[in-house]
Amino acid sequence: MKLVNIFTVSFAVFFSLLMVQSCSTNEETPLEPFNTIAKGGAVVSANNLFAFSLFEEIAQSETEANFMISPVSASLALGMVYNGAAGDTQQAFSNVFNYGDITLEQTNLVNQNIINHLTRNASGTTFEIANSLWVNNSFPVNENFLEANRSYYTAEVQNKDFRDPNTLKTINNWVSNKTNGKISNILDGIAPNAVLYAINALYFKSDWKYRFDVKDTKKRSFQLNNGTVKQVDMMSMSEDLNYFSNSIFSSVELPYANNEYTMILMLPNVENTVDDILAIMNNENWMSWQSSYSEHNLRITMPKFTFSYKKEFNEALVNLGLGIAFSDNANFSGISDISTKISFVLQKTFIDVNEEGTEAAAVTVVGVETTSVNSPKHFLLDRPFIFAIKEKETGSICFIGKVGNPEYQ
Repeated sequence: MKLVNIFTVSFAVFFSLLMVQSCSTNEETPLEPFNTIAKGGAVVSANNLFAFSLFEEIAQSETEANFMISPVSASLALGMVYNGAAGDTQQAFSNVFNYGDITLEQTNLVNQNIINHLTRNASGTTFEIANSLWVNNSFPVNENFLEANRSYYTAEVQNKDFRDPNTLKTINNWVSNKTNGKISNILDGIAPNAVLYAINALYFKSDWKYRFDVKDTKKRSFQLNNGTVKQVDMMSMSEDLNYFSNSIFSSVELPYANNEYTMILMLPNVENTVDDILAIMNNENWMSWQSSYSEHNLRITMPKFTFSYKKEFNEALVNLGLGIAFSDNANFSGISDISTKISFVLQKTFIDVNEEGTEAAAVTVVGVETTSVNSPKHFLLDRPFIFAIKEKETGSICFIGKVGNPEYQ
């Protein structure tokens, strides 16, 4: 598929497990090593493959210079709804997420462990995940569906009168609280036939392991995709960093505090573009690239940037094969005996990258309605580039994005 030249991707790292009472993993309770969890690696590989596919679909039609999605947030929000799918609709979910012979229960168990590992906060890093189900109080929901999401996703269940204007305010306040105010609202209104919202919220904040000195931040030239050059705030530092290059791009890993997360920067070679990177970005290549980095003494110069992004995923998910879930033929009998379908999948994201570190947030809502000392190598990011944030132990891609027109206010 051909991709547009102007877009901004953001691999970020799975977000969200704060929920009802600010749920976070108890650091005193050791977690089971992720590589010992049955189907753990298979589910993460499948989720990352979904991340690349979704990102490619979004990038094809995106005209914004900067944009970012959170594959983890989307996977977790849709994962909750997956618990209510049956028949051909359940199979469509399995196909889109590349789960193959992985059962629904195995998927739930792995997602539960992913949440626990991502929210294992340490000094200098915060990763919070919150999940919730908002149910119209006149709509009958199967208790098994609710219990599965409470158990595996620690989902908070709220029964509300969707005709009450205060319900919209309550949902948006929940979103704002779970993202530390970075995403103030997710819904503009509640449709008359809406019966359920499945919402995932992620919040990430971490210092860099090696901070950029503010005194080294200077105005430098950044070339936009159309050839225009603008002056932007560029941060610089010299450090021993993991580096990798091939015939299409060069890449650097910037570690966050405690080495649990890293930001991966991917700069196309002079004769290439971001589109060329996306054309070869798949799970097999991604895994190969991750094992090819080696430590180099680098002088890295990159722009500060911050932006917000909002995108409805309906078209992309239909193109990936989930069309039945949006149609009147959808089978969500696991949710209710009343026929329902997905009305929309909407995501909002936010990111701020500066000298100290990174702050990012994402919210995904699935609407359900009834049917009717060597000289350092200089790594200068002075043209559009890709960035991603991943969690190291699970290999989960939390954010992925492109910076095509950096701005910072």
